[in-house]
Amino acid sequence: MTLNFVRSAFALIFCAASALAGQPSTPVTAVVLPDGRYSQAAIREMGREAAHILKKSGVSLLWHLGMPAQGVNGRLVVVNLVGRCDMDGPPALPMSGPLGWSHEADGVILPFSDLACENIRGAVNGAALAGHQYPGNVLLGRAMGRVLAHELYHVIANSTEHSGQGIAQPRLSARELTSGQLELRPSDAATIQNYLRHGGVSARVSEYDAQAALRGPAQ
Repeated sequence: MTLNFVRSAFALIFCAASALAGQPSTPVTAVVLPDGRYSQAAIREMGREAAHILKKSGVSLLWHLGMPAQGVNGRLVVVNLVGRCDMDGPPALPMSGPLGWSHEADGVILPFSDLACENIRGAVNGAALAGHQYPGNVLLGRAMGRVLAHELYHVIANSTEHSGQGIAQPRLSARELTSGQLELRPSDAATIQNYLRHGGVSARVSEYDAQAALRGPAQ
C-alpha cells in the first residue's frame, strides 16, 4: 500500500518527552482538522502512537483538535483528516491510492499534511477482521498515527527521501500499520535532528505559512 507522496471544539494534548539524553526537546504542535466523521478513540490513539514514534528524534509532539483559540507552542503543522475517520458502521473496502501526503513548494516541504482516512480504514479493516484483541477504532488510530508520523518525518526533516525500513519507508502493509512496533531508524531520527539544528530560514517561513493558513485571508 502506498504510504506517501510529497507534492507541490475541544483540545486534545499529547506530549512525548525527548529520548535523546542531554538534548533539549523541540516542541511541534499539530493542529488536526477533520473534514468528516471521526472517532475520538482513534484520534487519541493516533496522537499517542505518533508521539511515541517521534520522541526518539527529540521531538515533543503536541496536539490540538480543531482550530486553536490562541497561539500554539513551538513549530506548527496543519493536519487535515480527509474523509470518514472511524470504524463504526459498514466495513470499509480496501482502496488504492496514498494513505497520506505532504506538500512541497520551491524545494521546501510545507507544514501541511493530509491523511486519507478512507484508504486507511480500508487497510485496517482486513487487519481488524483477522482477530485483533483491540477495538477497530484503536487499530485505526494506531494506523493513522503511523501514517502521520511518516508525514511529519517529511515535514520536520524537510526531506522527500524514504527509507528501506521503519516508519520512513514508502509503503506499509496492513499488518505493519496495525501490529507490533514501528519505529524511526536511528539514521532517520538523525535526519530530523540535523534539520532542526540547521533548518534556519526555511523552517521559520514554513511555520509562518501554517500560522497564516489558520488565521485565514486578511480582511
